[in-house]
Amino acid sequence: MIKKTNLCAIAAAVSALAAGTASAQNVTLFGRVDTGVQYTSKHAGTNSGDDDLTEVKSGGILPSIWGLKGSEDLGGGLKAVFNLEADFSSDTGGSRGLGNISTATFGRQSNVGLSSDWGTILIGRQYSPALLAELGTDPRGYKESFSMLLPFAGNQLPPGNDLSGSNNGAGIFTSNLISYTGKFGPFGVGAGFGAGEGNNGNGDGRTYSLGVTWTGAIIVSASYQQVEGAAPDAKTERAALGVAIPFDALTFKLLWAHAKGDPNPGAGDVNNFETDVGGAGVDLKWGGANTATLAYYYGEDHDNDNDKTKSLVLSNDYAFSKRTTLYAQYVYVDKDTESSIRTGIDLGLTAVDEKSHIFGVGVKHDF
Repeated sequence: MIKKTNLCAIAAAVSALAAGTASAQNVTLFGRVDTGVQYTSKHAGTNSGDDDLTEVKSGGILPSIWGLKGSEDLGGGLKAVFNLEADFSSDTGGSRGLGNISTATFGRQSNVGLSSDWGTILIGRQYSPALLAELGTDPRGYKESFSMLLPFAGNQLPPGNDLSGSNNGAGIFTSNLISYTGKFGPFGVGAGFGAGEGNNGNGDGRTYSLGVTWTGAIIVSASYQQVEGAAPDAKTERAALGVAIPFDALTFKLLWAHAKGDPNPGAGDVNNFETDVGGAGVDLKWGGANTATLAYYYGEDHDNDNDKTKSLVLSNDYAFSKRTTLYAQYVYVDKDTESSIRTGIDLGLTAVDEKSHIFGVGVKHDF
């Protein structure tokens, strides 16, 4: 027979163990709400294709998101980690996404893995390692709107442009991805393989992604990504080089990317593309809480002489605090007769064969 005092001692020990286990796990609820007002001249979505549009806009500079992330100390420098992240439209409160992102509960991230001083291995839906390598060298830091993030997606659409059934979310997010990231002094590396499980597992969306960075007196980035399609030999490829050079209050940035795709290998040159997209810009920190950015982007498709886009972006972010930013931005877009999302930075917002102006102001709050 177990004495009552022994039972109490056992219960106390179990409680202490449970408390120790709970305290070793860290779970964080996080998110961002970014909403503003935006005016566009010659908006592509209006009836005539050249009318103006004023709208309340979600994600003026960064996407509105929410999620959970956490870690557990496993001892010996090893941690278990997880990430869950979802999009939403802050102007309506509804779900938001790109292709198969919009049909997923956590369309941005849904992964688990292990992390140590030797690096991190994650399994599941993740950001592209190639994309992450370029964050520090895109002239606008891959903001949600009006940066090289948009032609990145346009040039990495799965062959056939079937986003809904693909394993790959326009190159930005990849399901079924196994990745490794590591940081060794100034050198960083990220690599991933996404199993092609889109469209009943026929290989659609199979992804190979690599990104490397050097962070010292300057930042240098290099990346490569390949997305395969359902048809044999159908694929898109993209490679990029970038550099960021800080100089007192100024930071100069340059990013260039070359992409090519053959969506229908059995149909000759039909729908083939080969693009060059580049951006150059400068950040200026002024007045203590302000960051002004001037950036110029140019894109062209060598397989289509009429697919060229030139864009100029002027913006300013005022940081009320570490979490709250008031922003204003102006964009000038000059499109050729067949300009596409592969060469432009506005994701088809403005009409082709037109010169358009975009003005936007908004507030971003992180929690």
